[in-house]
Amino acid sequence: RMDTMNESSALRGKGADVVVIDDEESICEGCRQTLEADGYYTATAPDGIQGLQMIQDLQPRVILVDLKMPGMSGTELLSQAVQVVPTVVPIVITGYGSIDTAVETMKIGASDFITKPFTPEKLLGSVKRAMSLSEARYGAPAVKPVPAEPAEKAELTREAALLQGLQAVGEFCSLGYEKREFLAELRRIEAEAEEHAASIGHAKTKREIVLEMVRDLQVVDEIIQKHAFKKNALIQILLDVQNELNWLPAHGLRWIAARLNIPEAEIYRIANFYEAFSLERRGKHLVQVCTGTACHVRGAPKLVDRVAQVLGIQPGETDRDMKFTYQTVHCLGCCALGPVMVVDDTYYSDPSVKDLEKIKEACN
Repeated sequence: RMDTMNESSALRGKGADVVVIDDEESICEGCRQTLEADGYYTATAPDGIQGLQMIQDLQPRVILVDLKMPGMSGTELLSQAVQVVPTVVPIVITGYGSIDTAVETMKIGASDFITKPFTPEKLLGSVKRAMSLSEARYGAPAVKPVPAEPAEKAELTREAALLQGLQAVGEFCSLGYEKREFLAELRRIEAEAEEHAASIGHAKTKREIVLEMVRDLQVVDEIIQKHAFKKNALIQILLDVQNELNWLPAHGLRWIAARLNIPEAEIYRIANFYEAFSLERRGKHLVQVCTGTACHVRGAPKLVDRVAQVLGIQPGETDRDMKFTYQTVHCLGCCALGPVMVVDDTYYSDPSVKDLEKIKEACN
């Protein structure tokens, strides 16, 4: 590793454009060579403590900080660095990209979030954007610490952080969301939620929708990681997402496509081919009634009406509490039991209204 203290002394008189703080020597050296070749004065530090001192001494315009370091963590360093040099623009570099991490770093003030390994082009692009932001900050008076906000404003800050975090994950980690795409997706989900909420009696707030979206993507990303990012595990990943979320949301499929580097069209082709997958929001329990020929002649139309009466919804609908989704299908493969109904994986032969009420209660 290069002698960081000698480097600090050499640059102290004129300051540094960039300080790179990472406990991996190869990352520090690679960043330094790449950035200096592009004309940026660059210093490096092997840990958070030395890095914070270097930030104070050199007053850099941009800092690149690894989140996982011994001693002082990158998150702790970020929170202190923006107090020491209010105009500094932080960039997070990490091998552990996740939504939660992006959200937390955006709340602290990171402008970018890039995952290892990254290309020189990606590094330079990120630093150039940060430099542009730094230019906007220089010359402005130092920002004093802001008093604690009221609870309602804190909630708005949380929502803004979630929006920034998701946007950053998409734009800076190449996980599938450009700014316009993300905002369009958010508006689409919000419109869907408001339409569904109209029958419930209340409308979801944007914050609720963002939180729901975050939870969905957290689930999807955990499943992808469980399958070690293997492309040949795509169908199993989709099955796991379907089982966890009860449907395959568009934002989740876009996330999978970007994380596995698979065209979205291929994922939609699979999702549309298998009946086990649903691209529409489903309730917790799926209720299906067979309307095939064998079941029809044995009284399926009456069973369809009885189920609708007990659930309070018609075929193709989901109830207000997202408990039940009701469907009719052409065949369930058990004609001898007809007319037949299946709830999740349990089959029922010609259940009466009383039977249906018991089944509904058991599901609740």
